[in-house]
Amino acid sequence: MARIIFTTILIAFILSIDIYVWSAFKSQITGNPIFKYGFWLITAITIALMYYPAINTNMTLYPNYLVIIFGFVFTIIASKLAMILPLLIDDVIRLFKYLYQSIFVNKSLSLGGQPISRIDFLKNTALGIGALTFSLFSYGILVGRFNFKKHIVDLSLNNFPKGSKPLKIVQISDLHLGSFQRKDKLLEAVELINEEKPDLIFFTGDLVNNHAKEAEPFVDTLKQLKSKYGKFAVLGNHDYADYVGLDLNSEDGRSKWQRNFDEIKSHFANSDFKLLLNETEMLSLDGLEINVVGVENWGDGRFSKYGDLEKAMLSAKEGIPTFLLSHDPTHWTNKVIPFSKQVDLQLAGHTHGMQFGIEIGGVKWSPSQWKYKFWAGLYQNKEQYLYVNRGIGHLGYPGRVGIMPEITILNIQST
Repeated sequence: MARIIFTTILIAFILSIDIYVWSAFKSQITGNPIFKYGFWLITAITIALMYYPAINTNMTLYPNYLVIIFGFVFTIIASKLAMILPLLIDDVIRLFKYLYQSIFVNKSLSLGGQPISRIDFLKNTALGIGALTFSLFSYGILVGRFNFKKHIVDLSLNNFPKGSKPLKIVQISDLHLGSFQRKDKLLEAVELINEEKPDLIFFTGDLVNNHAKEAEPFVDTLKQLKSKYGKFAVLGNHDYADYVGLDLNSEDGRSKWQRNFDEIKSHFANSDFKLLLNETEMLSLDGLEINVVGVENWGDGRFSKYGDLEKAMLSAKEGIPTFLLSHDPTHWTNKVIPFSKQVDLQLAGHTHGMQFGIEIGGVKWSPSQWKYKFWAGLYQNKEQYLYVNRGIGHLGYPGRVGIMPEITILNIQST
């Protein structure tokens, strides 16, 4: 019920945008029945598609064509939003012009008098911005969402034994298999990872969107990931069935939650991943000892706090490199840095870099930074490091603009 109420409020907001944009361009649109009826047909389709997932909460895997349609509906909404600012400027100018004429030119001028024409420049600017937004987000759907990029990070750790052979780690995060859809594209990512011949593969959470069943078609593909010393994973906030409206105060709700949790664990096991649930795996890699620590999801604010770093580190050996897999980067400043035992490197995901931004040369920007201080790439606090993966999948908007799906290659060595 809460989901339907939220969707209704969101639709009311979108309708207000449509009415505003319509009022700006209706003189051009009404003369052409294709544009006139097409405008409101798109609005009707948008409303229907927004209510569809709100009502069908048990649907675990949307067909690819429906995901694409959702994406283009989102693109149209984003384009209309982008058009609003120039139109608002236009209306403010018109208001001041009307007031000026009423007060200083003709005090008897009324709203029913000669209408004030819109400013063509601002109207054309709005159309241009809308067209650019539509083009960018369409590109993100058709090309960007599977445009996998390798980010190579060379990192020297004080705690890494001198003389030891460098360690190659591949990190992936945020697969969100419920919206990934394409097994052929996942296989493409697997091949890109395997060609690196990594020593270790780490997955840092959000295997699915909401339901464990989303992962079933992809288990055999994930099993093809190969590394010399093993594959390790942790859970993200979307892996717990916390967002499907289960009543956890009822026996039935708790039972369904636990069943989903058990299925998620089974999918990782069947993919040959060792799932770390608030625990440490101490590895000996041809004489090099390391701790691989994995915690369940711990996020700041409203996000779940299943993670228990103290419990996870109980069996960690001191004095050797310690790698922490923890989905949410807010865990680093809130719990990891103040912790009594040193974590040399935390690997996280979660932010997706908002799937939108700019990364050109030394310029790195995304709306994600308005919410997260650490949202993509490498960060340092004294001798401790955090790396935030941009995610390899997508959620909500089925595309990526500027922030491409990431495969991280970490080359770890001594200082």
